[in-house]
Amino acid sequence: MEHPSYLSDVLIFLLAAVVAAPLFRRLRLAAVLGYIGAGAVIGPHALGLVERIDSARALAEFGVVFLLFTVGLELPLDRLRALGGGKFALGLLQILLIMAVFTGAGIAFGLPPQAAVVVAAALTLSSTAMVLQLLAERGELTSQAGRSAFAVLLIQDIAVGPLLVITLVLGGAPEAVAEALFWSLLKALAAVAGILAIGRWVVRPIYGPVSGADQIETFTALTLLIVLGAGLATELAGLSMAFGAFLAGMLLADTRHRHQVEVVIQPFRGLLLGLFFMTVGMAIDTGGIVARAGTLAAVTIGLLVVKTVLVAAIGTLLGMPRGRAIYVGLLLAGGGEFGFVLLGAAAGRELLDSSDVQLFGMAVTLSMAATPLLAFAGRRLLPDIAQQSGERVEAAGAYSGHVVIAGFGRAGRHCADRLREAGMLPVGIDVHADNIAAGRRLGFEVFHGDAVRPEVLESAGVENASAVIVAFNDPVRAAVIVGRLRYIFPRLRIIVRAHDEHWTEELRRVGADTIVIEMQGVADKLAEAIDGVVPRAVVE
Repeated sequence: MEHPSYLSDVLIFLLAAVVAAPLFRRLRLAAVLGYIGAGAVIGPHALGLVERIDSARALAEFGVVFLLFTVGLELPLDRLRALGGGKFALGLLQILLIMAVFTGAGIAFGLPPQAAVVVAAALTLSSTAMVLQLLAERGELTSQAGRSAFAVLLIQDIAVGPLLVITLVLGGAPEAVAEALFWSLLKALAAVAGILAIGRWVVRPIYGPVSGADQIETFTALTLLIVLGAGLATELAGLSMAFGAFLAGMLLADTRHRHQVEVVIQPFRGLLLGLFFMTVGMAIDTGGIVARAGTLAAVTIGLLVVKTVLVAAIGTLLGMPRGRAIYVGLLLAGGGEFGFVLLGAAAGRELLDSSDVQLFGMAVTLSMAATPLLAFAGRRLLPDIAQQSGERVEAAGAYSGHVVIAGFGRAGRHCADRLREAGMLPVGIDVHADNIAAGRRLGFEVFHGDAVRPEVLESAGVENASAVIVAFNDPVRAAVIVGRLRYIFPRLRIIVRAHDEHWTEELRRVGADTIVIEMQGVADKLAEAIDGVVPRAVVE
């Protein structure tokens, strides 16, 4: 039996991911570097184990799409507005100023004006996938520096569409640029309005009927449909697919299904992002680097230095602390994935010849590979930068000292009611739409998610909770949840429901602190156990 030719490539990618990411994490380096290094080793310019970069890159771009979707899940509209105009001003000024500097430099070194504009645009854009992954790995997405970097990246993603239009029309008559930009803006506004309208009036109501535990495949398929459908809509409107996915994530950020959506999308995001970074490494041509080493080094170093200095200077002028501004500059110094798109479009319009496309594409690749190293150096070698950039900003609506109730059926709701009477804040998790709706009608905060998944429990703020009550009817399910909670949060107080004495010993063995046979007394026992010892719940 003959196997498809791509099967061997898939196996090589998976093997490289399994080896590289854990190795670099063990070395306390960013997993992104591991993926890039693995791609360089297996790529056509080294061992040649994988030859088809373009086909792999087409699939890998979905990793960026899923990444922006999960970022949107963390940014409902009210939190996006809380970013402030200063951070968006930083993004806009960064694009305009850096493009002006790079355009002037390109013309000075002999590039035609049209080509210089395109090259400047390609070098100005930073890697959304790279920077957000680094911030996520270090827990900095909600820090002041992380929010500033994200705002700049968001403006850059929005600007990809107009920049691509400019690239495509630069080879034609100048008067065509204004008309093309007008229609591009009109289509973009129509796409955004359509996504927001359809999401609010069609997508959100659909999730309820398919949110049951026995329909996880349908729930996953619906999530993928929304992500890719929104991405396709914005791509057809001249924007990036990633921006559409970001809008889709924002639509679901305010719903009770957010945590479960994040869980089901995580495997797709992780695998495809790893593939994306490996394709970046596969594009590193050591032979080409040696042949044009001097020019390539000058372009790459100039790119990193100019972007770092200008972003830091703009941030400082806008009132950002100097250390944080420098750190944001280091994060955004490298090129980005959309730079390849602009360079390819320029080659298709014959604005750049193949040798220049390869040169600037290699500079973008090397600068992306350098981004984790720059971020690491900024935090390790300059403690004041790490201190200022790491200042945390807690998300709106974050909980502290609350009690998480896993399983919000009749017993869970009764327990929540007693806790509320005792002055404590109950936060529920359930996978059944009926239980969620019943709890919310009573005024409780109830999230949709499978509490067996540690990610869902963490999303409900278990690490900041006073205790967790496991109130499921299913004793096997309860034992699994208790065991995982005890493993992840060894100091957490866990109270669990048991139907009979048979399960008491098993639940105690896996880590339960208090086991209650009859749920009517759970709230009283919990209040007695933690009242006066643990501070009351706080909603920040």
